[in-house]
Amino acid sequence: MATEIYVFDCDGVIINSGEDIADSVNESLRHFGYWTLPTAEIVSYMGDGARNLVLRSVRSSTKNKFNIESDRRKKEFEELYSFYLSYYSSHPVNKTALYAGIKELLRVLKEKGKYVVLITNKPASIARLILEKLEVYSYFDLIIGPDTKDEKGNEIALKPATDGFEFALRELNKRNKTNFTAENAIMFGDSASDIIAGKAFGCKTVACRGGLGNKEKLLSEHADFCFSVASEIEKFIDILSKDTCDDFIKNYAMHNEVPIMQDEGSDFICEYIQSHGVKRILEIGTAIGYSAVRFAKLNPKIRVTSIEIDEERYAEALKNVEKNALTDRITLILGDALTEEITGSFDLIFIDAAKAQYQKFFEKFKENLAPNGVIVSDNLSFHGMVDDLSLTHNYSTKKLVKKIRKYRDFLKANEEFETEFFDKGDGISVSWRR
Repeated sequence: MATEIYVFDCDGVIINSGEDIADSVNESLRHFGYWTLPTAEIVSYMGDGARNLVLRSVRSSTKNKFNIESDRRKKEFEELYSFYLSYYSSHPVNKTALYAGIKELLRVLKEKGKYVVLITNKPASIARLILEKLEVYSYFDLIIGPDTKDEKGNEIALKPATDGFEFALRELNKRNKTNFTAENAIMFGDSASDIIAGKAFGCKTVACRGGLGNKEKLLSEHADFCFSVASEIEKFIDILSKDTCDDFIKNYAMHNEVPIMQDEGSDFICEYIQSHGVKRILEIGTAIGYSAVRFAKLNPKIRVTSIEIDEERYAEALKNVEKNALTDRITLILGDALTEEITGSFDLIFIDAAKAQYQKFFEKFKENLAPNGVIVSDNLSFHGMVDDLSLTHNYSTKKLVKKIRKYRDFLKANEEFETEFFDKGDGISVSWRR
Protein backbone atom coordinates (compact mmCIF):
# COMPACT_ATOMS: atom_id res chain seq x y z
CA MET A 1 0.00 0.00 0.00
CA ALA A 2 1.17 3.53 -0.77
CA THR A 3 2.56 5.38 2.24
CA GLU A 4 0.80 8.71 2.79
CA ILE A 5 0.96 9.19 6.57
CA TYR A 6 4.30 9.71 8.33
CA VAL A 7 4.10 9.22 12.09
CA PHE A 8 7.01 10.35 14.27
CA ASP A 9 7.94 9.94 17.89
CA CYS A 10 9.29 13.21 19.29
CA ASP A 11 12.27 12.76 21.64
CA GLY A 12 15.08 10.86 19.95
CA VAL A 13 13.54 11.14 16.47
CA ILE A 14 12.52 14.75 15.77
CA ILE A 15 14.41 16.44 18.60
CA ASN A 16 17.51 15.62 20.62
CA SER A 17 16.13 16.72 23.98
CA GLY A 18 18.02 14.49 26.39
CA GLU A 19 20.07 17.18 28.10
CA ASP A 20 17.16 19.57 28.69
CA ILE A 21 15.01 16.76 30.08
CA ALA A 22 17.82 15.55 32.34
CA ASP A 23 18.51 19.09 33.55
CA SER A 24 14.81 19.52 34.39
CA VAL A 25 14.68 16.21 36.25
CA ASN A 26 17.81 17.10 38.24
CA GLU A 27 16.44 20.54 39.09
CA SER A 28 13.29 18.83 40.39
CA LEU A 29 15.29 16.36 42.47
CA ARG A 30 17.45 19.17 43.83
CA HIS A 31 14.42 21.29 44.70
CA PHE A 32 12.98 18.47 46.83
CA GLY A 33 16.29 17.69 48.52
CA TYR A 34 17.28 14.56 46.57
CA TRP A 35 20.61 13.66 44.98
CA THR A 36 20.94 14.50 41.31
CA LEU A 37 21.78 11.87 38.70
CA PRO A 38 24.11 11.65 35.65
CA THR A 39 22.51 12.86 32.42
CA ALA A 40 23.07 9.52 30.67
CA GLU A 41 21.24 7.66 33.44
CA ILE A 42 18.20 9.92 33.26
CA VAL A 43 18.11 9.62 29.45
CA SER A 44 18.08 5.83 29.82
CA TYR A 45 14.81 6.14 31.76
CA MET A 46 13.05 7.85 28.84
CA GLY A 47 10.70 6.13 26.40
CA ASP A 48 7.33 5.64 28.06
CA GLY A 49 6.20 8.96 29.42
CA ALA A 50 7.29 11.78 31.71
CA ARG A 51 5.66 10.30 34.80
CA ASN A 52 7.61 7.05 34.54
CA LEU A 53 10.78 9.00 33.79
CA VAL A 54 10.46 11.09 36.95
CA LEU A 55 9.47 8.11 39.12
CA ARG A 56 12.47 6.06 37.99
CA SER A 57 14.75 9.02 38.64
CA VAL A 58 13.41 9.55 42.18
CA ARG A 59 13.77 5.86 42.97
CA SER A 60 17.33 5.81 41.69
CA SER A 61 18.20 8.97 43.61
CA THR A 62 16.94 7.37 46.84
CA LYS A 63 18.50 3.95 46.17
CA ASN A 64 15.00 2.50 45.68
CA LYS A 65 13.85 3.69 49.13
CA PHE A 66 11.16 5.97 47.70
CA ASN A 67 7.90 4.12 48.43
CA ILE A 68 5.22 5.69 46.26
CA GLU A 69 2.59 3.42 47.83
CA SER A 70 2.59 5.47 51.03
CA ASP A 71 0.22 8.43 51.13
CA ARG A 72 2.98 10.87 52.10
CA ARG A 73 5.31 9.77 49.28
CA LYS A 74 2.46 9.66 46.78
CA LYS A 75 1.60 13.29 47.55
CA GLU A 76 5.26 14.29 47.43
CA PHE A 77 5.73 12.58 44.08
CA GLU A 78 2.77 14.42 42.58
CA GLU A 79 4.28 17.71 43.79
CA LEU A 80 7.68 16.76 42.38
CA TYR A 81 6.14 15.67 39.07
CA SER A 82 4.18 18.93 38.79
CA PHE A 83 7.37 20.87 39.53
CA TYR A 84 9.15 18.94 36.76
CA LEU A 85 6.41 19.69 34.20
CA SER A 86 6.39 23.35 35.13
CA TYR A 87 10.18 23.68 35.07
CA TYR A 88 10.56 21.77 31.79
CA SER A 89 7.79 23.86 30.19
CA SER A 90 9.83 26.95 31.04
CA HIS A 91 13.17 25.49 29.88
CA PRO A 92 12.37 23.20 26.92
CA VAL A 93 14.94 24.40 24.38
CA ASN A 94 18.05 25.50 26.24
CA LYS A 95 20.06 22.68 24.64
CA THR A 96 17.44 20.87 22.55
CA ALA A 97 17.92 20.81 18.77
CA LEU A 98 16.39 19.11 15.75
CA TYR A 99 18.11 15.97 14.56
CA ALA A 100 20.17 16.28 11.40
CA GLY A 101 18.10 16.74 8.24
CA ILE A 102 14.72 16.75 10.02
CA LYS A 103 13.59 20.21 8.95
CA GLU A 104 14.38 19.43 5.32
CA LEU A 105 12.62 16.06 5.56
CA LEU A 106 9.47 17.67 6.96
CA ARG A 107 9.56 20.31 4.22
CA VAL A 108 9.86 17.66 1.50
CA LEU A 109 7.05 15.56 3.00
CA LYS A 110 4.65 18.49 2.94
CA GLU A 111 5.83 19.45 -0.54
CA LYS A 112 4.93 15.95 -1.70
CA GLY A 113 1.50 16.13 -0.10
CA LYS A 114 2.10 13.69 2.76
CA TYR A 115 0.42 13.87 6.16
CA VAL A 116 2.73 14.30 9.15
CA VAL A 117 1.77 13.23 12.67
CA LEU A 118 3.62 13.45 15.99
CA ILE A 119 2.71 10.85 18.64
CA THR A 120 4.66 11.46 21.80
CA ASN A 121 4.62 10.34 25.41
CA LYS A 122 5.63 13.86 26.47
CA PRO A 123 2.77 16.35 27.03
CA ALA A 124 1.56 17.60 23.65
CA SER A 125 1.48 21.17 25.00
CA ILE A 126 5.23 21.05 25.66
CA ALA A 127 5.90 19.36 22.31
CA ARG A 128 4.04 22.17 20.52
CA LEU A 129 6.06 24.80 22.37
CA ILE A 130 9.36 23.15 21.40
CA LEU A 131 8.37 22.64 17.75
CA GLU A 132 7.27 26.27 17.51
CA LYS A 133 10.60 27.51 18.88
CA LEU A 134 12.47 25.22 16.49
CA GLU A 135 10.30 26.53 13.62
CA VAL A 136 8.83 23.20 12.45
CA TYR A 137 5.41 23.23 14.11
CA SER A 138 3.63 24.21 10.88
CA TYR A 139 4.73 20.97 9.19
CA PHE A 140 2.63 18.78 11.50
CA ASP A 141 -1.00 17.94 10.78
CA LEU A 142 -1.55 16.43 14.23
CA ILE A 143 0.30 16.42 17.54
CA ILE A 144 -0.87 13.77 19.99
CA GLY A 145 0.31 13.34 23.56
CA PRO A 146 -0.97 12.06 26.93
CA ASP A 147 -2.87 15.34 27.44
CA THR A 148 -4.70 14.97 24.11
CA LYS A 149 -8.38 14.05 24.42
CA ASP A 150 -10.21 11.76 22.00
CA GLU A 151 -13.68 12.39 20.56
CA LYS A 152 -15.33 11.34 23.85
CA GLY A 153 -13.08 13.54 25.98
CA ASN A 154 -10.95 10.66 27.25
CA GLU A 155 -7.17 10.83 27.54
CA ILE A 156 -5.32 8.83 24.90
CA ALA A 157 -3.31 5.86 26.17
CA LEU A 158 0.46 6.12 25.80
CA LYS A 159 2.67 3.95 23.60
CA PRO A 160 3.05 0.99 23.32
CA ALA A 161 -0.77 1.23 23.16
CA THR A 162 -2.15 1.99 19.69
CA ASP A 163 -4.78 4.54 20.79
CA GLY A 164 -2.80 7.50 19.44
CA PHE A 165 -2.42 5.89 16.01
CA GLU A 166 -6.10 5.02 15.78
CA PHE A 167 -7.12 8.53 16.83
CA ALA A 168 -4.77 10.06 14.27
CA LEU A 169 -6.16 7.88 11.49
CA ARG A 170 -9.76 8.79 12.35
CA GLU A 171 -8.94 12.50 12.52
CA LEU A 172 -7.05 12.58 9.22
CA ASN A 173 -9.76 10.67 7.39
CA LYS A 174 -12.46 12.92 8.86
CA ARG A 175 -10.65 16.18 8.09
CA ASN A 176 -9.49 15.26 4.60
CA LYS A 177 -12.33 12.97 3.50
CA THR A 178 -9.87 10.14 2.89
CA ASN A 179 -10.09 6.42 3.50
CA PHE A 180 -6.59 5.66 4.76
CA THR A 181 -5.88 2.51 6.74
CA ALA A 182 -2.95 1.52 8.93
CA GLU A 183 -1.23 0.15 5.83
CA ASN A 184 -0.93 3.71 4.49
CA ALA A 185 1.18 4.76 7.50
CA ILE A 186 4.79 4.46 8.58
CA MET A 187 6.06 4.95 12.15
CA PHE A 188 9.49 6.34 13.13
CA GLY A 189 10.75 5.61 16.63
CA ASP A 190 13.91 5.30 18.69
CA SER A 191 12.55 3.00 21.39
CA ALA A 192 11.18 -0.53 21.50
CA SER A 193 7.76 0.78 22.60
CA ASP A 194 7.52 2.87 19.41
CA ILE A 195 8.10 -0.15 17.18
CA ILE A 196 5.81 -2.36 19.27
CA ALA A 197 3.02 0.21 18.97
CA GLY A 198 3.53 0.66 15.23
CA LYS A 199 3.46 -3.07 14.57
CA ALA A 200 0.40 -3.57 16.75
CA PHE A 201 -1.35 -0.81 14.79
CA GLY A 202 -0.42 -2.55 11.55
CA CYS A 203 1.78 0.07 9.86
CA LYS A 204 5.34 -0.02 8.55
CA THR A 205 8.01 0.81 11.14
CA VAL A 206 11.41 2.51 11.09
CA ALA A 207 13.97 2.14 13.88
CA CYS A 208 16.08 5.29 14.41
CA ARG A 209 19.09 3.87 16.20
CA GLY A 210 20.83 7.24 16.64
CA GLY A 211 18.17 8.44 19.09
CA LEU A 212 17.85 8.42 22.87
CA GLY A 213 16.26 5.00 23.38
CA ASN A 214 17.94 1.73 24.31
CA LYS A 215 19.46 0.62 21.01
CA GLU A 216 19.63 -3.09 21.88
CA LYS A 217 15.94 -3.24 22.81
CA LEU A 218 15.03 -1.14 19.77
CA LEU A 219 16.78 -3.46 17.32
CA SER A 220 15.35 -6.55 19.00
CA GLU A 221 11.87 -5.52 17.79
CA HIS A 222 12.98 -5.95 14.13
CA ALA A 223 11.45 -2.86 12.54
CA ASP A 224 10.79 -2.97 8.79
CA PHE A 225 13.57 -0.45 8.18
CA CYS A 226 16.52 0.81 10.21
CA PHE A 227 18.34 4.13 9.81
CA SER A 228 20.69 6.19 11.93
CA VAL A 229 18.33 9.18 11.77
CA ALA A 230 14.80 9.56 10.43
CA SER A 231 15.86 11.99 7.70
CA GLU A 232 17.51 9.11 5.80
CA ILE A 233 14.03 8.15 4.58
CA GLU A 234 13.93 11.26 2.37
CA LYS A 235 15.63 9.35 -0.49
CA PHE A 236 12.84 6.77 -0.49
CA ILE A 237 9.64 8.83 -0.18
CA ASP A 238 8.76 8.32 -3.84
CA ILE A 239 9.25 4.55 -3.59
CA LEU A 240 7.04 4.36 -0.50
CA SER A 241 4.39 6.38 -2.34
CA LYS A 242 3.89 3.57 -4.84
CA ASP A 243 1.84 0.43 -4.33
CA THR A 244 4.66 -1.56 -5.95
CA CYS A 245 8.33 -0.68 -6.39
CA ASP A 246 9.94 -1.20 -9.76
CA ASP A 247 13.22 0.52 -8.77
CA PHE A 248 14.95 -2.58 -7.42
CA ILE A 249 18.22 -0.74 -6.66
CA LYS A 250 16.53 1.87 -4.46
CA ASN A 251 14.37 -0.79 -2.88
CA TYR A 252 17.46 -2.82 -1.91
CA ALA A 253 19.15 0.33 -0.55
CA MET A 254 16.11 1.17 1.57
CA HIS A 255 15.87 -2.31 3.11
CA ASN A 256 19.61 -2.73 3.66
CA GLU A 257 20.56 0.80 4.73
CA VAL A 258 22.90 1.37 1.82
CA PRO A 259 23.84 5.04 1.29
CA ILE A 260 22.65 6.46 -2.03
CA MET A 261 22.33 10.03 -3.24
CA GLN A 262 19.34 12.19 -2.43
CA ASP A 263 17.15 12.73 -5.48
CA GLU A 264 17.80 16.46 -5.64
CA GLY A 265 21.57 15.96 -5.70
CA SER A 266 21.38 13.11 -8.18
CA ASP A 267 19.09 15.15 -10.47
CA PHE A 268 21.53 18.06 -10.32
CA ILE A 269 24.49 15.92 -11.45
CA CYS A 270 22.42 14.27 -14.19
CA GLU A 271 21.43 17.69 -15.52
CA TYR A 272 25.08 18.72 -15.50
CA ILE A 273 26.11 15.58 -17.40
CA GLN A 274 23.49 16.20 -20.07
CA SER A 275 24.01 19.94 -20.44
CA HIS A 276 27.81 19.64 -20.68
CA GLY A 277 27.94 16.61 -22.95
CA VAL A 278 29.81 14.47 -20.42
CA LYS A 279 30.69 11.06 -21.86
CA ARG A 280 33.43 9.60 -19.63
CA ILE A 281 32.75 9.34 -15.89
CA LEU A 282 34.89 8.04 -13.03
CA GLU A 283 33.02 7.33 -9.80
CA ILE A 284 34.85 6.89 -6.48
CA GLY A 285 32.46 4.83 -4.35
CA THR A 286 30.09 2.55 -6.25
CA ALA A 287 28.02 1.30 -3.30
CA ILE A 288 25.40 -0.86 -5.07
CA GLY A 289 25.60 0.95 -8.40
CA TYR A 290 22.67 3.36 -8.09
CA SER A 291 24.48 6.45 -9.40
CA ALA A 292 26.54 4.57 -12.00
CA VAL A 293 23.41 3.04 -13.52
CA ARG A 294 21.54 6.34 -13.48
CA PHE A 295 24.42 8.20 -15.15
CA ALA A 296 24.86 5.54 -17.85
CA LYS A 297 21.16 5.57 -18.70
CA LEU A 298 21.30 9.28 -19.59
CA ASN A 299 22.97 8.68 -22.95
CA PRO A 300 24.06 5.50 -24.80
CA LYS A 301 27.46 7.13 -25.42
CA ILE A 302 28.24 7.52 -21.73
CA ARG A 303 30.87 5.21 -20.20
CA VAL A 304 31.24 4.87 -16.42
CA THR A 305 34.19 3.45 -14.47
CA SER A 306 33.40 2.95 -10.78
CA ILE A 307 35.45 1.62 -7.88
CA GLU A 308 34.15 0.13 -4.61
CA ILE A 309 36.10 -1.22 -1.64
CA ASP A 310 33.28 -3.22 0.00
CA GLU A 311 32.99 -6.74 -1.46
CA GLU A 312 29.32 -7.24 -0.59
CA ARG A 313 28.24 -3.93 -2.14
CA TYR A 314 30.47 -4.56 -5.16
CA ALA A 315 28.77 -7.93 -5.71
CA GLU A 316 25.34 -6.30 -5.50
CA ALA A 317 26.45 -3.55 -7.92
CA LEU A 318 27.51 -6.21 -10.44
CA LYS A 319 24.01 -7.71 -10.28
CA ASN A 320 22.37 -4.31 -10.71
CA VAL A 321 24.52 -3.38 -13.69
CA GLU A 322 23.71 -6.72 -15.31
CA LYS A 323 19.97 -6.39 -14.61
CA ASN A 324 20.02 -3.01 -16.34
CA ALA A 325 21.92 -4.46 -19.34
CA LEU A 326 24.77 -1.99 -18.89
CA THR A 327 27.78 -4.32 -18.56
CA ASP A 328 29.17 -2.97 -21.86
CA ARG A 329 29.16 0.64 -20.60
CA ILE A 330 29.83 0.36 -16.85
CA THR A 331 33.18 -0.99 -15.65
CA LEU A 332 33.20 -1.93 -11.97
CA ILE A 333 36.43 -2.29 -9.99
CA LEU A 334 36.76 -3.95 -6.58
CA GLY A 335 39.55 -2.26 -4.66
CA ASP A 336 40.85 0.64 -2.59
CA ALA A 337 40.66 3.85 -4.60
CA LEU A 338 43.72 5.23 -2.81
CA THR A 339 45.96 2.37 -3.98
CA GLU A 340 44.27 1.18 -7.17
CA GLU A 341 45.76 2.54 -10.38
CA ILE A 342 43.10 3.76 -12.80
CA THR A 343 44.17 4.88 -16.23
CA GLY A 344 42.33 7.08 -18.69
CA SER A 345 40.95 10.58 -18.91
CA PHE A 346 37.49 11.52 -17.62
CA ASP A 347 35.10 14.40 -18.22
CA LEU A 348 33.62 14.08 -14.74
CA ILE A 349 35.07 12.53 -11.60
CA PHE A 350 32.46 11.91 -8.92
CA ILE A 351 33.67 11.52 -5.32
CA ASP A 352 31.14 9.82 -3.05
CA ALA A 353 33.16 7.40 -0.90
CA ALA A 354 34.82 7.65 2.54
CA LYS A 355 34.30 11.28 3.57
CA ALA A 356 37.51 11.42 5.61
CA GLN A 357 39.54 10.64 2.46
CA TYR A 358 37.98 13.20 0.10
CA GLN A 359 41.07 15.39 -0.13
CA LYS A 360 43.30 12.40 -0.90
CA PHE A 361 40.86 11.22 -3.59
CA PHE A 362 40.81 14.70 -5.10
CA GLU A 363 44.60 15.07 -5.18
CA LYS A 364 45.13 11.60 -6.65
CA PHE A 365 42.46 11.56 -9.34
CA LYS A 366 42.85 15.14 -10.55
CA GLU A 367 45.55 13.62 -12.77
CA ASN A 368 42.79 11.67 -14.56
CA LEU A 369 40.77 14.78 -15.32
CA ALA A 370 40.23 15.81 -18.94
CA PRO A 371 41.24 19.41 -19.86
CA ASN A 372 37.69 20.76 -19.47
CA GLY A 373 36.56 18.19 -16.92
CA VAL A 374 35.16 18.67 -13.42
CA ILE A 375 35.47 16.95 -10.06
CA VAL A 376 32.11 16.66 -8.27
CA SER A 377 31.96 15.95 -4.52
CA ASP A 378 28.82 14.92 -2.62
CA ASN A 379 27.75 15.03 1.06
CA LEU A 380 29.44 18.34 1.85
CA SER A 381 26.55 19.41 4.08
CA PHE A 382 26.24 16.03 5.81
CA HIS A 383 22.64 16.52 6.97
CA GLY A 384 23.36 20.13 7.93
CA MET A 385 26.02 19.18 10.49
CA VAL A 386 28.87 20.83 8.57
CA ASP A 387 27.26 24.22 9.20
CA ASP A 388 25.80 23.35 12.60
CA LEU A 389 27.87 20.89 14.63
CA SER A 390 25.31 21.02 17.47
CA LEU A 391 23.10 18.70 15.40
CA THR A 392 25.17 15.77 16.65
CA HIS A 393 26.59 14.80 20.02
CA ASN A 394 28.30 11.72 18.63
CA TYR A 395 32.10 11.96 18.95
CA SER A 396 32.87 9.94 15.80
CA THR A 397 30.39 11.96 13.73
CA LYS A 398 31.88 15.22 14.99
CA LYS A 399 35.34 14.05 13.90
CA LEU A 400 34.00 13.18 10.46
CA VAL A 401 32.17 16.50 10.10
CA LYS A 402 35.36 18.38 10.98
CA LYS A 403 37.18 16.49 8.20
CA ILE A 404 34.46 17.48 5.72
CA ARG A 405 34.90 21.10 6.85
CA LYS A 406 38.63 20.75 6.29
CA TYR A 407 37.97 19.42 2.76
CA ARG A 408 35.68 22.36 2.00
CA ASP A 409 38.42 24.72 3.19
CA PHE A 410 40.89 22.87 0.95
CA LEU A 411 38.63 23.43 -2.06
CA LYS A 412 38.14 27.12 -1.26
CA ALA A 413 41.89 27.73 -0.89
CA ASN A 414 42.98 25.59 -3.86
CA GLU A 415 44.95 27.74 -6.29
CA GLU A 416 44.85 25.15 -9.08
CA PHE A 417 41.07 24.66 -9.07
CA GLU A 418 38.03 26.91 -8.93
CA THR A 419 35.12 25.46 -6.94
CA GLU A 420 31.44 26.33 -6.77
CA PHE A 421 29.26 25.01 -3.96
CA PHE A 422 25.60 24.11 -4.46
CA ASP A 423 22.86 23.67 -1.87
CA LYS A 424 21.49 20.61 -3.63
CA GLY A 425 20.71 17.30 -1.98
CA ASP A 426 23.20 16.89 0.85
CA GLY A 427 25.58 19.55 -0.47
CA ILE A 428 27.55 19.33 -3.73
CA SER A 429 30.67 21.01 -5.06
CA VAL A 430 31.86 21.27 -8.66
CA SER A 431 35.59 21.94 -9.20
CA TRP A 432 37.41 22.76 -12.47
CA ARG A 433 40.96 23.82 -13.32
CA ARG A 434 41.51 27.57 -13.37
